[in-house]
Parts: sequence; C-alpha cells; structure tokens
Amino acid sequence: MSNKSHALLAALALGFAACGGGEQQQAEAAPETPAAAAQPAAAPAGELPAGVTPAMVEEGLALYNGAGICYTCHGQNGVGVTGLGPALGDAEWLHSDGSYDAIVAQILKGVAANESKSGVAMPAKGGSAITDDQVKAVAAYVYSLRG
Repeated sequence: MSNKSHALLAALALGFAACGGGEQQQAEAAPETPAAAAQPAAAPAGELPAGVTPAMVEEGLALYNGAGICYTCHGQNGVGVTGLGPALGDAEWLHSDGSYDAIVAQILKGVAANESKSGVAMPAKGGSAITDDQVKAVAAYVYSLRG
C-alpha cells in the first residue's frame, strides 16, 4: 500500500473514532479536502445572537472543517452524514432548542449513544482537542447555518 493510502486510511479511522463509529457503522467517506468545498454564506450580523460576531462564524467554519473534525460526522456545510451525524442547517434540533447557548452546551457535553437518534455517540467536543473558546466559534458557525 502506498503512503498516501496509509494516510487516507488513518484519517478515516480517526474520523470514525471521533464519531464513535466502528466497523458496524454505516458511513459515507468524508472528502479529502473539506476546505475546498463551497461554503454557505454566514448569517448576516443582525441575525447573530448577542456576543457572536461574524469573525467567530468565520473561525468556526475553519474549525468545523479542520481541528474540530465536525465535518466528518455532520458533513460538508452541515448537511449531515447518514448513519452518523444529523444535518445542522435545518429547523429540526434533536438534542436542544437550537439556540446558540444550547449548541455550545451540546458540543461541550456531546451525545451518548443511547440518546442519539443514529445510535452513534458524539463525544464531548466531537472527540477533538479544541478549546472552549473554539467550541463557541464552532457553535457560532453552526448557528449561522440555520435556514
């Protein structure tokens, strides 16, 4: 196997581990270059909650597709991944009321497998090592996806 193949397999394994997935989980492979995909426009500043800035949304976008590894389970642009993580841009919130503060709390806490609609756990911070301030930025981006 080539080094590129080993690297891709390692990246996929990390992504599945972060989502709580395993060999029994059904998943769609995440693209190799998540940042290259077209990104939706952030919500206008007037529609953001108090204390949330457009700069936080932009930082959250980078984290969502990078260190936060959110795209692995929730897909590019928050469209969801069948059998892993739900869509984030629709009006249906499975584990909270969809407010900014609730999104922050959900990312910090995660979702236990027995509470998850897909049966797949979401570890606290998605299994990533992002800081609490970075969680707030990711939450700002997720909040901005609302239709």
